[in-house]
Amino acid sequence: MDIVRDLAVLDLLCVRDFPGVHGSTEVGSGGPGYFMVSLGPGAWPSPEDLHAYETAVAERLDERLGGQARSETVTLRERLTRGERISEPWASLGVLADDLRTWPAGETGRWITLAVSDRDEPDRARLLAAVTDTEPPFTGRPSGG
Repeated sequence: MDIVRDLAVLDLLCVRDFPGVHGSTEVGSGGPGYFMVSLGPGAWPSPEDLHAYETAVAERLDERLGGQARSETVTLRERLTRGERISEPWASLGVLADDLRTWPAGETGRWITLAVSDRDEPDRARLLAAVTDTEPPFTGRPSGG
């Protein structure tokens, strides 16, 4: 568990060109307008460890980028169920996680989002991070932490 390494990956993704097509990248997955990566170890000793790591990464991002917007994903899932087209990575995050923490990534014009993915794979919960140039499809004001 190396927060410094994970923050460096996010920094890199904030300036790297997005892939032209959806698929795997050297750090995770991506496509036009987004990257998605898993942070931390491949397997978490406990759910508490995963959530503590998420909080620690979020605190570092708050220090760097200011307050975060928090959003539940139930509305995204409802919109997807109604057949509304939601762009990536928001559609995937809406299915995989219940709660999103999102920051505008400074002058890059991108957004960074953290999400605990434990909806469909409780035995393989992950901390996901997405970097995208697509504005979040929800409203929310930065909470300051």
